[in-house]
Amino acid sequence: MFFKILFLSIFCVFAAIGQTSFLEMPNDLSKKNYSVENAFVVVDDEKQTFATFLTNENTINAYLYSENAESISKFASKGLPEGYNEIIGKTIKDGQVRLYFKEYYNKKFGAVLFDFERKQSIETEFGFKLKDEIYLQSHSYRDRLYIITVSKKTSILNIYTFQHDGKFEKKSFDFTENIFVNGKNEPTTLYKLLYDSFNGLTSVVKIEESNPNSLQITSNLSKIYDRGNSFILSIDKEDLFTYLLEFKVPELSVKISAIEKLNEIGDEKFNTTNSYLYKDKIFQIGGNSKILVFTIKELDTKKELKRYVFSKDEDIPFKNSAIIEEYATNRSIKTKELDNAALLLQIFNRGNSGVAINPTSTGYQITMGGSEIIKKGGGGGFGPMMVGGSGNGMSINSTGGGMVVTSGFNPTFYSFGGYAYNEENRTKRIECLFNEDFEHIDGEIPQNVFNRLRNHISNLPKAKAETLFKMNDFFVYGRYFSKENVYNFFKFSD
Repeated sequence: MFFKILFLSIFCVFAAIGQTSFLEMPNDLSKKNYSVENAFVVVDDEKQTFATFLTNENTINAYLYSENAESISKFASKGLPEGYNEIIGKTIKDGQVRLYFKEYYNKKFGAVLFDFERKQSIETEFGFKLKDEIYLQSHSYRDRLYIITVSKKTSILNIYTFQHDGKFEKKSFDFTENIFVNGKNEPTTLYKLLYDSFNGLTSVVKIEESNPNSLQITSNLSKIYDRGNSFILSIDKEDLFTYLLEFKVPELSVKISAIEKLNEIGDEKFNTTNSYLYKDKIFQIGGNSKILVFTIKELDTKKELKRYVFSKDEDIPFKNSAIIEEYATNRSIKTKELDNAALLLQIFNRGNSGVAINPTSTGYQITMGGSEIIKKGGGGGFGPMMVGGSGNGMSINSTGGGMVVTSGFNPTFYSFGGYAYNEENRTKRIECLFNEDFEHIDGEIPQNVFNRLRNHISNLPKAKAETLFKMNDFFVYGRYFSKENVYNFFKFSD
């Protein structure tokens, strides 16, 4: 009876925000008492199917469905040996799906091929180990996966290209002649630009610009923008330039650019700078305890299109919200409004800043502020991997082999996770509306689809093995019901 009441309550919550039940999938490949720890979904646009992978401590259970939620095939795989704890990407070809893994220390890689026609899997451990290289991120596009590394103490960037049949090759790019500089305008290496002496190598987060992205994600200083047939590595560690390395795939041609930052006004030297890319524009932000500056530039010409400035002693003329402070732990989210701009600028003075862009029907919603981790969580050093939390949805649990969902596998899930937390952190921000010419306009801040979903599931019991993905023009949210051993998907639109 409890389960029926719980399920009805959850269904009513989704119905209240215009969502519908999409699929109830029995987890019938697991032996009794083997629960589901994590769930991943891969959408095949060409075949118009989606594959769902449910993991427990023994197996990866694979289910293939049509886009109309009709069952096509299912089978279980033993997966890779223990230690391969993160899925970092996938390739798709002829209806097959290959999932790629890395082990905990980011040194070894493997893959599992799921052949739904034959109902069998092939497990592969690749015959190399990173020695003097540091794993940064990955990029999936059609039937190829690209793993990006940097060689220690150099300006050499390496890309491993994996084809769907398991063959791979390495290509190195030596950027030594491209003079990178630090904040003192002295030559430095690409490695040092990616290195943080406090956290070790800076975490490189993956960004899909079509998703709503929160400051918990965009405040990172190193990002990879997933643009399908290209990806862009942006680096903001130093104050003089935003460095952009854009790679086209599959040919792996590269374009490098350095976008100058505004890092001081008069005698005011900024304590922090950061940026965000959206289509053909770059949005840069900087400030300290006294001043904030926000600029918009064209990527190709580097021409500044607009500049906004405010100081601690004045009202912010371009905000459409209160100044919001949000303090979050894995147990609660506490929000309050701040009285003046000086309180917002405190987070800039501590060296944290970020900006996020979401399109609206009249132009853009732009979030400005910063996010800082108060207390580091456990795990493999992901930086602000805000995907967890009791009562907030997005609980990420390890299987017996330690498998987790990562940003490299599903940026949509990671973006949604930016609105929940598994680390104690504080965010200060303002929300602003601009028209298509980046002129400030009045209006109420719209709630994006992730915020709406977050608000509703925060009132539900803690979920297990959640996931979120986009298919066609709608999002699909999934969660596991352990008592009935079923995985349920709900469909909703932006």
